[in-house]
Amino acid sequence: MNRLGKLLALGALGSISLGTTLEAQDVDPVGVYGITINIPEAGFQLPGTMTIENSDNGLTGSMVLELPPEMPSQGPADLFDITVEGQVVKCKIGVEGATVDITMNFEDDGFKGSVMSDMGAFDITGTKR
Repeated sequence: MNRLGKLLALGALGSISLGTTLEAQDVDPVGVYGITINIPEAGFQLPGTMTIENSDNGLTGSMVLELPPEMPSQGPADLFDITVEGQVVKCKIGVEGATVDITMNFEDDGFKGSVMSDMGAFDITGTKR
């Protein structure tokens, strides 16, 4: 076989699929997470809990923050508009009449992401319990 024939044969072998291509699968975010929101401008972190559950209407959830004693305590904030695209989960919460957007990038047993509010953007991390 001449050199061109060998190259064509090798090229044909290189294009053979050895299996199916992997498609990105959506993460399953259902669970309870210990979370931390980092607020560097205020010089502290807010710990809390985030819960995401399945319901008849899709995903639902809530977030409870452990606020410092000088801040008024609030009950759980409901998560809404929860969407899952690959490893990214997005949702919103209502806080004192304002809407806060949360984006979480899931890896292993947790996530890293951001909280976008009128006060700015803050980092959020979570570990599945």
